[in-house]
Amino acid sequence: MKPQQFEQGAAQAWNVGPGGEPQGVELPLLEYVQLLWYRKKLILAITLFVAVVGWIQVNQIRSIYTATSTLMLGVAQAKAVDIESVLQRDYWGDQVLAEMEVLRSRGLSRKVVERLQLQNYAEFNPGLQEPEEGLFDFLRYLDPRTWIPREWKDAVKEALGRETRVDPVEPPDEAGRAEQQIVTATNILLGKVQVTEVELAGVVTISVSSWDRNLAARIANEFPEAYIVDQLESRFEATEKANAWLSEQLQELELKVRESERAVDIFREQRGLVEYAGMGLLDTQLSELNSQLIVARANQAEVEARLAQINRMLAAGGQGVETLTEVLSSTLIQQLRAQELQATTRISELSVEFGPKHPRLLQAQAELIEVRERIESEVSKVASGLENEAEFARTRVASLEASLREAQGESSEQSKESVQLRALQREAAANRALFETFLSRFKETSTTQGMETSDARVLSAAEPPGGPSYPDRRQKLLTITLLGLCGACGLVLALNMLNPGLRSPEQVQQVLGEYVLGLVPALPGKVAMHDYVLEKPASRVVEALNSLKFSLALSDPDIEVRALQVTSSVPEEGKTSLALSLARVEAAAGKKVILVDGDLRRSSIIKKLGLKAGAKGLSDLVVAGDADIAEFIQRDEKGNMDLMPIGTAEYANAGDIFSSLRMQHIVDELKARYDLVVIDAPPVMAVADARIIGRLVDKTLFVVRWNKTPGKVAKAALEQLQRYGTDVAGVVLQQVDLERYGRFGAGNSGYYYHYSRYGKYYSS
Repeated sequence: MKPQQFEQGAAQAWNVGPGGEPQGVELPLLEYVQLLWYRKKLILAITLFVAVVGWIQVNQIRSIYTATSTLMLGVAQAKAVDIESVLQRDYWGDQVLAEMEVLRSRGLSRKVVERLQLQNYAEFNPGLQEPEEGLFDFLRYLDPRTWIPREWKDAVKEALGRETRVDPVEPPDEAGRAEQQIVTATNILLGKVQVTEVELAGVVTISVSSWDRNLAARIANEFPEAYIVDQLESRFEATEKANAWLSEQLQELELKVRESERAVDIFREQRGLVEYAGMGLLDTQLSELNSQLIVARANQAEVEARLAQINRMLAAGGQGVETLTEVLSSTLIQQLRAQELQATTRISELSVEFGPKHPRLLQAQAELIEVRERIESEVSKVASGLENEAEFARTRVASLEASLREAQGESSEQSKESVQLRALQREAAANRALFETFLSRFKETSTTQGMETSDARVLSAAEPPGGPSYPDRRQKLLTITLLGLCGACGLVLALNMLNPGLRSPEQVQQVLGEYVLGLVPALPGKVAMHDYVLEKPASRVVEALNSLKFSLALSDPDIEVRALQVTSSVPEEGKTSLALSLARVEAAAGKKVILVDGDLRRSSIIKKLGLKAGAKGLSDLVVAGDADIAEFIQRDEKGNMDLMPIGTAEYANAGDIFSSLRMQHIVDELKARYDLVVIDAPPVMAVADARIIGRLVDKTLFVVRWNKTPGKVAKAALEQLQRYGTDVAGVVLQQVDLERYGRFGAGNSGYYYHYSRYGKYYSS
């Protein structure tokens, strides 16, 4: 396999680009879930602790009981008399809201306090309450203000001029203290009462909360009673006030009526304005004169009409005179007419019997003429009588017109006085009407006084509640437990985010841009890994090192790795243990291996192997010139490999040693003698030795301690190595806790996931 093909395959496996850049990295939700599952014991412990503390705290909360009574407003009531303007109220719309405000009012609450003597209960009188010891009362001692003595505070105030003179206030007397207790109890009660309306029903509910369930029911029942009593008292007071006010108004109105009516009488007497049947004397005279004048004028017209008619008939020879009413009504004329008829009849008879010159006929004719002359004389007398009657009528009309003109003159003079009189009369009438209205209303209110009824009634009385309304201990405990669980999960996630260590190959790839060649498990206790690999050749550690060898070989198949540098970013990463163990595993596989201690400043290999210190080594070989290299090598019989210690040339500079041509020759000679040369180099960030050695070897293994080495530090160290041309084969995660790694489920590859299931394959 070519290096390019391996790089592409690895890039696809780790979901990164060929250059090491992450591609399409999704939100690691599964990793978070696995992290929470890995930390389940810690989460469970925190949640259990919070739940226990919450249970203790919830059980210390005082129980509050709520009792509710129901009140109906606007109840229909029978009224003995109609006094709606004084007492009636309609309970619709805003009126219900107004009555609800009355139920919430301070005055009504004060009446309830006084009737039930609530100021004698510790709940409504803070002075009677005893301080309770709580679970967290010790926290008050953490307040820095409690650490300062009071004398110091007073001294500071005095020094800063903050102390002001206040006039001494006398303590309240017994009555003042009682009043203050009632006021305090009223304020507390106002905060415990809730009045709500049942929509469109004219019904309100009164809910009262208290520490005592029986007291809550008593208060809830007392509010409607106090409201009804207050309503009755207000109505009785309103009626009483109305009666008192009406009585005062009646006295004043009665006096005004008397005065106004007397003023009318005095004015009429002074002006002579006598009144008959509701009219004045002058008005009566004018009315009578007008009536008489009208009658007289009608009579005059009638008489003159009859006179004109009789004169017209007389002028025509008397034809038709006999049909006149006056003629017909005259007895004498009627008698003469009868005589005329007899005379006419006699003449007719005598003319037939006698001749025209007969004396009897002539005598009859003479009698007829005499009768007719008498009729004409009587008609003339009737006409003269009508003339006299017409003259009398004209005279009477003239007389009445004169009297009327005289009366009208007097009436115009009295018009101003009449206007003033009518004004006085109207005022008197108005006062009389107002007096009668007030008198009627006074009788109504006096009749109904003491008969007031309330237009509200209690629908349902409050009963002692069966359980507390607050707190809901189950809900609170559940909420606290859930909050504890969420807080524990948040703490785990926060600690995970604050942890700078690298825990998975994916994370190494994302942060460092390098592949992980192997994960080396951590050993329990103080077991030395370089001895453990010899004692347990079938252990998981050896298997991890074998996997590391194969990964190293496959990292670049075209290059045979003969010289290998092992380094890290900072000390205590486990690079020396890895180099020593890897060298022993390779030696155990039959290869000829030498381990070169390149950490000249802080060597630990001799101590780990228990070899003799002070032997010649690398620094002596570099300065020795053409000396035999075998003189500077020690044998590790236990590991079946060779070792080149740091040497004794302390005066030599490490940078000069590794950058010298002699060092290059030494590495080349070692590569010629051995199958694998492993150089334990110092940390990259500590000194520059590893960057120099990197150019002398074939490959470099970069060791990162699992879950500890900060990613930024490791990345900076890798950048320095690559900047100097070091060929980094990959990263090795050292001291991996496989059990935690498996429970954590780090990495999408599933490598070492459920590692305990693979235990039968190893002999540890």
